[in-house]
Amino acid sequence: MAMKRSTFITQLAMILTVSLLLIPTAHTIEVNVSGFIRQEMAYSISNDQNPMNRGTAIVSGTVPNTTGAPSFIKKDFDYDNDWNLMATRAEVNFSITINEDIKAFIKVRGFYSADVFNDVSIKSGAKDVNQFKVDHHGKCATIFEVCDDDFMIDLPSAYIDYSLGDFWFRIGNQQIAWGEAIFFRVMDAPNGLDLRRHTFLDLASEEYSDERISAPGIRLSYNFNNNWEIETFAQLFQASVPPQTGSSYSIINSPFHIRNDLGFDKVDKQINAGIRLLAQFDELGLQFMAVSRHNPDPILVLAPGGQTALNPAFAPFGNFSDQPFRSTSFPGAIGAPNSGVYGSLDWISTAHLLGINGVEAINVLGQEFPFIGNFMQFALGLNGPDYVNSVAEASFVLDNFFTAIGDLEADVIPLYASENVFGFSANYIFYSEPDTWLDQLVVRFELTYTPDKKFTNNNSRHFIVEDEWVTGLVFEKYQRFSNAFPATFLAFQWMHKSESDLAGRHLRHLGGTSTKAPSGGEESHGWDAISFAVQQPLPGLIWKLDMIMLYDFNGSYLIQPGVRYKPNKNWTIESFASFLDSKDNAGALQPLAWADEVSLRLTYQF
Repeated sequence: MAMKRSTFITQLAMILTVSLLLIPTAHTIEVNVSGFIRQEMAYSISNDQNPMNRGTAIVSGTVPNTTGAPSFIKKDFDYDNDWNLMATRAEVNFSITINEDIKAFIKVRGFYSADVFNDVSIKSGAKDVNQFKVDHHGKCATIFEVCDDDFMIDLPSAYIDYSLGDFWFRIGNQQIAWGEAIFFRVMDAPNGLDLRRHTFLDLASEEYSDERISAPGIRLSYNFNNNWEIETFAQLFQASVPPQTGSSYSIINSPFHIRNDLGFDKVDKQINAGIRLLAQFDELGLQFMAVSRHNPDPILVLAPGGQTALNPAFAPFGNFSDQPFRSTSFPGAIGAPNSGVYGSLDWISTAHLLGINGVEAINVLGQEFPFIGNFMQFALGLNGPDYVNSVAEASFVLDNFFTAIGDLEADVIPLYASENVFGFSANYIFYSEPDTWLDQLVVRFELTYTPDKKFTNNNSRHFIVEDEWVTGLVFEKYQRFSNAFPATFLAFQWMHKSESDLAGRHLRHLGGTSTKAPSGGEESHGWDAISFAVQQPLPGLIWKLDMIMLYDFNGSYLIQPGVRYKPNKNWTIESFASFLDSKDNAGALQPLAWADEVSLRLTYQF
């Protein structure tokens, strides 16, 4: 279980202050400043729009009502956004050398997103959206961040390094990267991801360097002979941050409001800790690790909606306010009228897209919220605990509820479960005749085991609990095909997860459609994916070509070709396209299958 230290930030600040006071003032401090300013943009080349946003909802227009009552009318806004991203980024790095043993590093990052993407306000039409405000630390995601709807300024790095012989120590705000894969995170357990800027559709070859979320911590290592090194860390827990609801890459249906103030606040002072042992024997490298943490990726559960306006009308079934949903047509709703989920087709389609069993979710509601159980029993004549067993039966219940109170919204609470992650990796470098395929081929194997890992279970308070194994196999090689060209970088990777997909969704609830509930078949064989990367610099190193592909064996893929032009040390122009598709809702990339785009990055470095 992750440790709790309520005074961790205070203690860390004191240690930093004392460290600075102990620095010999007579020594000349050397400061190097570098950084860049970049314009980033992503233009949609897809005919589809994000189905999670109200302006382009997955279901709209005339929605059938299975009760025989008049059909539901969910207004079709057909709001078309051409740009997924138009942003200006600036990063400034301060590398500080205090003496031979003590160094410091500070990175300041600013990110401004122009208002080129709009969702819909039911009251006034198009509206700007919140892209960065998160109820974690105040209104922002991390401690060292200021933000508003359209900008964020933070310190991804602010730490001091101290080294003395075989001992190394780092204290401050930092990322901890324990993995080396392009798409796949196996050993990379210490930190979560911040997906507010460009989700994971930045250049995949950058290996989550911009997305990996930092936090205050202490990290140290010791080389106790020529072959062995031990490293350990203790770091303030920091949750992953998904794209914000209503933003261009949102993966949460807009009528569902994430209540970080009720979820994250329970764990915001927890400490994650880990240790790893590294060994190097000639060409063979070994790692062993153990991490005790709160999982930064949340379990989602429904919370009571608290709408009291309908308590008198539904008194025979209990307090309406004690169940999760709110009618947008009555006082107490957050959204405007007609901004919610409306009709069983809307509910089922959205649930199955997100990896929630829309049928079993009805049974969960009846079992965990007495008001809904009473409604199904006394108003519809259904007995629990399994009130419904098919999409048709679930649709009848849902449409009765929608007919009675109109379109609905709800609050979702993120919970961050404690867990222990154990890992092992081995990498081997082959040497052979120069320019042959085996010469300097790097083979890396990574494995982690998480006992009693907890997963979202149809928004129930009773989680799925399973032991999860994750494995990754990597082949990397620089190969020269012609003396006229620099060497080509090639990488092939395979990943297997026993219980969940790339996004962490449990396999049991994947694969449903608007007419069929998930069968659970995906769970029996686990989840597998492969990726392949090629990077080819051209003569003169001014141009570089990239091709990166990810294929999920459940039927989704991402193809990302790119080109980089760097005419001098200051300027860089990069362009890359992202093509995504999925055959059905079992695919890990299905929630972003609409997001085909072309990205352009214009960078000035100093």
